Amino acid sequence: MKGVKYFPVIILLIMACNQAPQAISNQVSFKEQLSAYGLFKTALVPADGVVILELASTLFTDYAEKQRLLKIPSGKKVILHGDSLPVFPDGTIIAKTFYYTTDSSRQIIETRLLLLKDNKWNAATYRWNEDQKDATLLNEGATVPVILKNRTIAYKIPSQADCASCHRSGNDLSPIGPKAANLNIPVYRDGIQQNQLSYLMHKGIFEHGALSQITSTPDYNDTTLSVTKRARAYLDINCAHCHSSKGMAANTSLKLAYATPYDQTGIEFNKQNMIMRMTTMGEFHMPKIGTTIIHEEGLQLVRQYIKALKAN
Repeated sequence: MKGVKYFPVIILLIMACNQAPQAISNQVSFKEQLSAYGLFKTALVPADGVVILELASTLFTDYAEKQRLLKIPSGKKVILHGDSLPVFPDGTIIAKTFYYTTDSSRQIIETRLLLLKDNKWNAATYRWNEDQKDATLLNEGATVPVILKNRTIAYKIPSQADCASCHRSGNDLSPIGPKAANLNIPVYRDGIQQNQLSYLMHKGIFEHGALSQITSTPDYNDTTLSVTKRARAYLDINCAHCHSSKGMAANTSLKLAYATPYDQTGIEFNKQNMIMRMTTMGEFHMPKIGTTIIHEEGLQLVRQYIKALKAN
């Protein structure tokens, strides 16, 4: 029967991806109210000294919109370290707020914090209150109903323990999105389009560095790019945090960072399993955290990519 020869492989991969490694505990006590961190003037309006970050390619989370903020201690700077994650000063806060907008309203759901203390990243989630003026610390996560024009979503706010599912790097937590290559893009600031890293250097938030030595991650939504570049960028931001040498799926054969040479990714061996995991909701769905519905556009892109591989 078609597909039978893949069955043992798929079962082994499912078991490997669902093993629970040692839990990672916070080393700080997070404050009860999000407002205590001074990130916002008002909802989604950054406070003075807090900057917005934009990424070349972004993680899919049930079609939520996101605002990413960076706050570093006064007098400190972020140091670039090639294409990879910059070196952030102790006391750095990275915040990501998830929200939905319709023609007549906006619903802010949650803000996730990563706080660097004594060279250890700590994670927390805050659920925005009904008045949308502040958010309250969550310990166990929550489910929030979201009603949109074309779909209803049971949005899941992760618990602190869930954060490690994506942010694990060995026995520590680590940011995912703000790698230098993912920040090296044009953005609109002060009314003009400029390179984001150059802007952050000019603002004194990043130390000056050689941008010519930093590449740029492709935007997987950019249809002018090849399917290969787009699909690899999609897999990088949505999957590589787990499918890496220090991630939750380190013991599988898939390594999906954009910079990983194709013959070392394991994609050829896992093509059928990748599609299965993206189309199967529930315990075995990938990504494991942050999605309760299938990302149809992402699935179509990966299918196009795999179809092209088979044709070669």
